[in-house]
Amino acid sequence: MEVLLAIARCGSITAAADALGSTQPAVSQWLSEIEAALGVPLFVRGRQIRATAYLAPVRRHARRMVADSHALGDELRAVSVGATGCVRMGVMLAAAVELVPAAIVEMQSEPSGPHLQIVEDIAAGLWTRFERSELDILVGRLDERAFGGGLLQETLFDDLHAVVVRTGHPLARKRTLRWSDVRDCPWVLPPPETALRRALDASFLDHGLAPPRAWLESASTTVTEEVLRRTDAIGVLSGAAARRNQARRLLSALALRLSSNVGPIGMVWDAREPSLALVAVLDALRNAAKRMHE
Repeated sequence: MEVLLAIARCGSITAAADALGSTQPAVSQWLSEIEAALGVPLFVRGRQIRATAYLAPVRRHARRMVADSHALGDELRAVSVGATGCVRMGVMLAAAVELVPAAIVEMQSEPSGPHLQIVEDIAAGLWTRFERSELDILVGRLDERAFGGGLLQETLFDDLHAVVVRTGHPLARKRTLRWSDVRDCPWVLPPPETALRRALDASFLDHGLAPPRAWLESASTTVTEEVLRRTDAIGVLSGAAARRNQARRLLSALALRLSSNVGPIGMVWDAREPSLALVAVLDALRNAAKRMHE
């Protein structure tokens, strides 16, 4: 399957052989064996190979098979050193600030706890990896993708976004604010077509106002936070990120609330039988969420 993916990625048998550190005849033979096993042609040979209609579905499943193979290797290595297994966790920032670290501390206190591999990214990047079977669980905001076929999901808690500015900003001292008070201010906005941008635009529209123009559009929480600290711009952060910045006296939350929530914080995993390690991760996340909201 790795040979097949290399050919599809490189566009030729010769290039794939170079990438794999093999020879052209060997790669050509492996491809012939794959096609014979599947009973369908994947490429039309010639001066340049051309993909057939069969390649797309085969490549999709090949990616999952290769990812599952690598996951099995990781899990066996984890078990060999005393862990219950290996869990690859994709984490969105809203869960990375408080929830996931608390769960990790609980799991790592157990000598035979699961071995964890943590990947933090925005939702789009994590979902791409999850759909390729490169991650075992996603932790973050749940959206419509979490309710797809073959998936299990669980809501842990709500986390409302906060409208924030730098500490000492003139607006931070006001106990009451209207959306019209901030309409013409410089805004650091989420990218268009994101759920958070739609929720922010709706908050202005619900008050009879056109959404603000973007002074800056940013999908990076780190960049957004730093720009807000250095300027008089206004931005929107997850509740967890806002609380962290307020505790450090770096940013202040304004007396404004979005008209709608973007989605609760929860976890998503495959509906297939979970490993003992994944069960331990699920329980630790539930316990951490419960402690956070007692």
